[in-house]
Amino acid sequence: MSQARSPATSCWRRKHHHAEKMHELPDEYLQDVLPLAKRIAIAQGIPNYNILQNNGRIAHQEVPHVHFHVIPKPDEVEGLGVGWPAKVMEKVELQKAFEEISAKLNAPQSGL
Repeated sequence: MSQARSPATSCWRRKHHHAEKMHELPDEYLQDVLPLAKRIAIAQGIPNYNILQNNGRIAHQEVPHVHFHVIPKPDEVEGLGVGWPAKVMEKVELQKAFEEISAKLNAPQSGL
């Protein structure tokens, strides 16, 4: 792992396998992501934080390789601001979406 750190965020990526988007990485390269994010948050002493990973230019990915950020959220103003137009879904719609995703998760993996 390589790691870059500033007072505002920690960012890390795997050195041994290059992929532009997360779905292009083999699963074994992702298995230590959350434990490492947890360790970084603890090491920084930040009780409130976001873990961010973007895929694709329109999803705000600026650097074309998979990397993750641990972003401290010290108060309501500083840190990552999250907002997007929420879509209210009826229970029937949610159930249908759940069933479609569940079926795809149980099917053989083919990528995007």
